[in-house]
Amino acid sequence: MPSQQIQILLVEGNPVDARRLAQMLRAGGATNFRLRRANKLHQAKRHLENGRADVALVDLSLPDAQGLDVLVEAQQAAPNVPFIALSASADDSLAAQALQLGAQDFLVKSEINPGQLARALSFAIARQQAQLHLRSLSLMDELTGLHNRRGFVSLAEQHLKLSSRQRVRSTLIFMDVDNLKYINDNFGHREGDYALQQIAGLLRECFRQSDIIGRLGGDEFCVLLSHASEMAEFLVRERLSHLIGRNNENSGRIYALSVSLGIVNVAGHRELAQQISRADALMYEHKRAKQISGASLSRLGELV
Repeated sequence: MPSQQIQILLVEGNPVDARRLAQMLRAGGATNFRLRRANKLHQAKRHLENGRADVALVDLSLPDAQGLDVLVEAQQAAPNVPFIALSASADDSLAAQALQLGAQDFLVKSEINPGQLARALSFAIARQQAQLHLRSLSLMDELTGLHNRRGFVSLAEQHLKLSSRQRVRSTLIFMDVDNLKYINDNFGHREGDYALQQIAGLLRECFRQSDIIGRLGGDEFCVLLSHASEMAEFLVRERLSHLIGRNNENSGRIYALSVSLGIVNVAGHRELAQQISRADALMYEHKRAKQISGASLSRLGELV
C-alpha cells in the first residue's frame, strides 16, 4: 500500500461482515489507513461527496439499495474514487457488469483473505490513478493546459444535465482571439502560440475553478459558467476586458490582445452543440460590430 494514510470507505450493511473486513485490513498489512463505514447508500454518498475516501469497498446489497444501482449512484457521488464491488455470492454476470461500469475489482466476501484484500485496494488505487492520468491527457489541450474540445464537451454536457435537474442557470461563452492570423503572419507562429497561452492564463484568472474552460481549437475558446447570475454577461465582459487591458499595458508587445465574445444563458438541458452555435453566431456579431466601429473611426481620422 502507499506510504501515506489511505482513507478507506467501507459500505457494508452487515455488521458481522464489516467487522470481518476491518480485521482483514489490519491482518493484511494495511496498517496506515483510516477506515470509515457506512451501512447505507445515502450515508456512503455523503462521505464520498465530502471527499472522505481514497478508495471504497461497496457491498452491492444494502438496506436502501440493491445490485448495480449501488455502484452507479456511488460513482456519481465521486467519479474519481476507485470502487471495489463486494458480493455475497459468485456471480460472473454481475461481476462482468460491475467491471464494465467502472469498478476496479469484484470480490466475493466469503472468498476474501487478508492478503488478497490489501492487494485489491492497492491495485485499485494504482489503476484508477493511471486511468485518470491517461484520461486527462486525452482531454487536455497541450498548448494551453485547458480542456480540449473533447474534454470541454464531455464536462459541459455532464454539467448541463446536473443543472437541469437542479433548475439552475448556466451561461455559455464562446470567444475568438482577434487578429491571430496577423500575429502569426507578422511575428511568427511561436508568438501566435504565446498569445494563445496568454489568453488561456487570463481566462483562468477571470473565471472560477468550478467553471469549465476549454480551447475548442485554433483561436476559439469556450467557457461554461455554473450557477450564473442574471448579471453574468455584464460582469464577464467587464472583468475580462479589464484583465486583457491590464495585460496589454504591461506586456511590452507591439500588438494588443483582444477577444470577441458571444454569450448565451442556458436554463435547461438543451443540445450543447446548438448552444455553442448560438454563442458562436453572437460572437461573430460582436466581431463585426468592432470591425465596423474600427473602420468608422479610421475614416473619421482621415477626414480630420
